Parts: sequence; structure tokens; C-alpha cells
Amino acid sequence: KKMKHSKLAACKLYISEGRNAAALEAIERAAGHHPQATITKKFPDYAYNRTRYTIVSYLIEEDEARVVDSPLRQALFAMAEEAYKTIELGTQCGAHPRVGVVDHISFHPLAQSTLHEVANLAKLVAADIGGRLH
Repeated sequence: KKMKHSKLAACKLYISEGRNAAALEAIERAAGHHPQATITKKFPDYAYNRTRYTIVSYLIEEDEARVVDSPLRQALFAMAEEAYKTIELGTQCGAHPRVGVVDHISFHPLAQSTLHEVANLAKLVAADIGGRLH
């Protein structure tokens, strides 16, 4: 594995909680255990009772076209895991329909990374969350 810190990815993570400060703080603390992934923006929407986090980190590649890891992967898993522990959808409501505790995750290439590379990362994150949290 080699690190090329010039290849970056961003992720937008939507959590179905925008009012419970204790839950959001716990989710952010979970991300803090992975300091090489940085929360660059937080947008809590009180009316929707939903929060969007933008998280950025570098990609770790096995070769020029295969992403095998990223601190972003670990931070996203930690945040999702904490969200599942701290948010109770049965009592949660907001103007936005509830799709799940983790409502939406999107990945975006930055710097010299490609859409294909971040798609590989998205598949790894999906396997982590789907395989270990459900």
C-alpha cells in the first residue's frame, strides 16, 4: 500500500438528527478518533431534524487505480456506528422523511482523485456499514 496524499476524497454524510446536541457531539467524537479525516463542514437543519457533515481525507492505493483504504472509511464507519447507538428513529421526527439513521452518503473526488477511485471507496464503506452494522 502506498499513500499519495495528493489524492483526496470528500464525503457528505447525512444523519437523521439535527436537534439532539448530545447525539451529534457523540457522533463527532467518534470521528475525532480518526484525526486524518477532517470534518470540514457541519450543517444542522433544525426543521428537517437532519445534519450534514462534509468529511475530507486522503486515499491509500494499492496501485494507480485501486483504492484500498482511507482514513475517511474508518471515520465514516465510526460516525455511522455512533449514530445507530445514539439515535432512536421511533421518537425522531422532522420535515424531511426518515429514510434511516444514516440517511444518505455521497462521495466526491478532490485534488487528483477520480470518480472511479472514490466509487471504490464508496463500495468499501457500504460493505463495512452493511456487513457490520446491520
